[in-house]
Amino acid sequence: MRQLSFAFGLVTLTFCLACGSGSKSPIFVPKGNFSNASLSGQYVYQISGFDFRNNGNGLPYREAGVFVADGNGNITGGADDFSEGSAGVSSTSASGVYSINNDGTGQVILNGLTLDITLVSSSKLYLIEDDFSLDAGGTADKQDTSATAAPPSGTFAFRMHVENASVPSASVGALTITTGSVIGKEDLLALGGTLSSPTLSGAFNAPVSFGRGTATLNDGSTSLQFFYYVVGSGKFLLLSKDAGVIGTAQAEAQSGTPFATTSLSGSYAFGSKGDTAISLGGVNSAGRFSASNGAITAGVLDSVKDGATSNISFNAGTYTVDATTGRADVTLNASSSIHEIFYLVSSSRAFFLIDDSSKVEDGTLDLQQSSSFSNASLNGQFAFVMDGFDATTLKDRVGTLQADGNGRLTLNEVANAGGAISVPGPLSGTYSVSTNGRTTASISSLSSNLIFYLVSSNDAYIVQADSGTEISGIISKQQ
Repeated sequence: MRQLSFAFGLVTLTFCLACGSGSKSPIFVPKGNFSNASLSGQYVYQISGFDFRNNGNGLPYREAGVFVADGNGNITGGADDFSEGSAGVSSTSASGVYSINNDGTGQVILNGLTLDITLVSSSKLYLIEDDFSLDAGGTADKQDTSATAAPPSGTFAFRMHVENASVPSASVGALTITTGSVIGKEDLLALGGTLSSPTLSGAFNAPVSFGRGTATLNDGSTSLQFFYYVVGSGKFLLLSKDAGVIGTAQAEAQSGTPFATTSLSGSYAFGSKGDTAISLGGVNSAGRFSASNGAITAGVLDSVKDGATSNISFNAGTYTVDATTGRADVTLNASSSIHEIFYLVSSSRAFFLIDDSSKVEDGTLDLQQSSSFSNASLNGQFAFVMDGFDATTLKDRVGTLQADGNGRLTLNEVANAGGAISVPGPLSGTYSVSTNGRTTASISSLSSNLIFYLVSSNDAYIVQADSGTEISGIISKQQ
């Protein structure tokens, strides 16, 4: 079984200026003013990946926690939680070292594991695993320590994905936390099953340290245990504590209530990924659509499912929005209807789940910040992370992408291919941006079918639309 990885890592990494073989950019100068001082404070991280050390097919694992960076190359504290297979969660303190280059690339050694990173800013970074037989990628966000003394409070939209001992599942929903007590609603889909919409209850206990605490969520038939990690008053992450349940979630505070049909209005870009009956990580997608007054128009979707690519246009669709929960029931009319459930974070962002029994696919969508894009919209140096697998092996990559605003780009990456690390050196390419933000790109020695969907001139979703390949990710302009 081919399996997708998306894990976390911090590594000592050196990006080549002009090494390796193949077509390279003739002149490449890493840009930026980053240094070890750029990584300073407490960071919340979340990782998804696969461990091949004792299983040739790879055991899925998830890792989350908090590390403290001192601004001088040292990890001086924190908490790390690791969940793999049926063993349950192992918890340790965090320690290590790190090094940041001027372009934001670098390495962190965390508890003996090496992770390659690229900073978006001093508040956000992308990362992949850099250890033999471990294959994963993830993100880290700077923690607002003023919000870490109490459990999360307020109403949050969330997105959760679980690989358990039986079948994968995903859910989206909304929950309200009041003095640690939980009420809420979710839409849940297990692979091969039908969509259900249970009511949620539960509790968030007070955090012990680093904004890390324990939580329970009950949907009426199943009670799940979690570690939670406060990023700030408006965001927290979850890691499943139950043995054999390998899952993570993210939650963001809702705003703009009460919701209405007009809460979903404008043009949105989105990215999603998930599992199929053939493969964990067997579907990756990105796209965009316009919404207004309950109608969907001008939609396009690029997807790869079990290695088969598709480009779908949907110029019609409908939706309704629940005023209290922000739940949007959406139907997209293409060659066949696509049913999706959104939970609005705000009028500019939502989590969603695709209601299709042949896959478990979930993602995020963001309001596009321009009514018309062009090649000039993609200009500057971006941090990126991509993960998944191709026809031969699992593959993750992290690094920088330079776009010149005129259709030329250079990718400088470190790649993990099934646990084998490579630094191919700068790779040159071209791109073309459509007015709706859909961008086609070709990069030497990598892919001639990279598809970007621009949220703005700063952010985009990516899917690698090559046959036999299941790889997707995100890019963000460095600040």
